[in-house]
Amino acid sequence: MLHLQDIESEVNSAAILVDAKLIYSSHELPSRDRIPIWNEVVWRNYVPLQIKITPHDDFAGQVALTQLGGVRVVTSGSRAQCITRTPKLIAQDSEEYLMLGLQLKGAAIIDQHERQAQLRSGDFVFWDTRKPYTINFPSDWEMAVFQFPRSALTFSPKSIDSFTALTFHGQKGVAQIASRLLMGIAEEARYQTFEHDTPLLEHTLGILDFCIGHKLTDCELTPNYNEVLLRRINSYIGENLQNPQLSAIEIAQAHGLSLSQLYRVFQSQRSTVGDQIRQRRLDRIKYELTTPASRHFTIAALARKWGFLDTPHFNRVFKAQYKITPQQLQHQAMSNRKTQIDK
Repeated sequence: MLHLQDIESEVNSAAILVDAKLIYSSHELPSRDRIPIWNEVVWRNYVPLQIKITPHDDFAGQVALTQLGGVRVVTSGSRAQCITRTPKLIAQDSEEYLMLGLQLKGAAIIDQHERQAQLRSGDFVFWDTRKPYTINFPSDWEMAVFQFPRSALTFSPKSIDSFTALTFHGQKGVAQIASRLLMGIAEEARYQTFEHDTPLLEHTLGILDFCIGHKLTDCELTPNYNEVLLRRINSYIGENLQNPQLSAIEIAQAHGLSLSQLYRVFQSQRSTVGDQIRQRRLDRIKYELTTPASRHFTIAALARKWGFLDTPHFNRVFKAQYKITPQQLQHQAMSNRKTQIDK
């Protein structure tokens, strides 16, 4: 029997670090260990799952991990298998994700909410990790999975239940626009990381919001008023992040709402308006600290640019959020760029 310690050792020996972290490669492992280690790696990098694979000596698979503005993107592929998320596994797990699976190769069948989505290359689908689901790969396959927090997309639980396990066909309509963007990110992530690229993440979320809205309309499931209003408010916040006077009062007035009405709109987000503003400002600054274009700006200048007028307060908030100071992150990014140039 292969024990957890053995699995950890084999995973570490099979891993190589590039811009996308390759965390499982079957050809580097003994045949007898490939499936047990695959099960462990998939469990750790997605959510707890049941995996059924027909035993055979030529099992092949690969798993790579990268980031898009803090969102995990796991690209994997292997032989045929069936993956199930059961109520028992959900009860044991506190994580809540809205997964987006983009089919890169082969086919997939996703069952959730008594619906079935069938994917070919270029198609994508959403599924909710808080509800049971099954994913069947009938033959060799490859899929990129974007692990979004449920709050990242501005839709109510009822609407999420409506568009999960629906096929978004990547060959036509607005879904084609989203598919090409996701495909480009998945492909480019093999060579570079988008870990700090908050603007790209926001752009991606905006296109997905647009795409889902169209899908709900096509299915005659129009998003409710709060969802539409929340998207407008989020767009307004993004356009005015550099305004140090941006506040809940100013946002409410701009949208003809009272403060209590504005707060009710944000209830589904599990955060306040102030939290949203602060987090998006911090994400923007974090991104700028890692880009060569901002290397001549002081920390204080970047903080002021994005609405933080009190630099010591900004430093405390930044470190509390990211467990690293702005200066340390900037230095780390400069060192990484120098290492890449030296190579």
